[in-house]
Amino acid sequence: MGFVVVTLGGLDPLLALLVLVVIAFAAGTVGAALGVGGGLFLVPALVLLFGIDIHIAIAASIVSVIATSSAAASNDVQSGLTNVRLAMFLETATALGGLAGAIVAVTVLANQSNILVFAFVPVVLIAAALMASSRDRDTVVDPPPDLLARRLRLDGEYVGPVTGIRRRYRVTRSGVGLGFAGLAGVASGLFGIGGGIFKVPAMNTLMNVPLRVATATSTFMIGVTAAAGALVYLFAGDVVLAVVAPVVLAVFFGTILGRRYGHTAPVARLKVLFVGLLVVAAVLMVARGVGALP
Repeated sequence: MGFVVVTLGGLDPLLALLVLVVIAFAAGTVGAALGVGGGLFLVPALVLLFGIDIHIAIAASIVSVIATSSAAASNDVQSGLTNVRLAMFLETATALGGLAGAIVAVTVLANQSNILVFAFVPVVLIAAALMASSRDRDTVVDPPPDLLARRLRLDGEYVGPVTGIRRRYRVTRSGVGLGFAGLAGVASGLFGIGGGIFKVPAMNTLMNVPLRVATATSTFMIGVTAAAGALVYLFAGDVVLAVVAPVVLAVFFGTILGRRYGHTAPVARLKVLFVGLLVVAAVLMVARGVGALP
């Protein structure tokens, strides 16, 4: 596995390390605020700015996702924003998907870094489209009936962090949501992105879960999903301490700030920030894949 010295465009290693910490902190802040993990921003940054192989970048990102979940999930559970029953239901598919995605990345695509770079681009664009289509308004009062959701008691209630008003919501389309959870797991293991980019819009738009509840529930889930994939990358030798250690610490503290901001910030503002950053990341990743960037 070896030791990797972090460098950035010929900068002094200590200065490059500082840049890495700032980027990881920002990724943790944005990722936690939106419940998607910071991997969508962290992986392109590590690949494009630091020239790190995408497998090592993915491994660092997926370990940082565990830090994101650990830092934020407990407060959301305590405040009642997290729907724990729904999280456990969806996690059955997400964890298996995360394990499968990681195995594919370190075996079939072990020597195909360019393929992973190009494959990352549509995932980022899909994430941007899904978040842009998510609802700012409240949930539907009378959604289509869902027998499975009723049997598993997936419905819930929460107190709005800003308004202080208690609201109830009814979960629907649980089968479709389970399918998206499996897809989110594969994406998490394959690209190190936590999977929240699929789970949050799916819960909000398809399953009638309020956006803030979906964000908190996704944050609760992504740690378990990431842990399944992180073990695979660890055994494959892609977890490099020189990269993982500063990234995880910075993401952890960024997550704490991100959850505070995410509870009070206007949803529309979060969505604009999310979509804008993803479009930029997609363009840069394409440029890297075709050789326009070093």
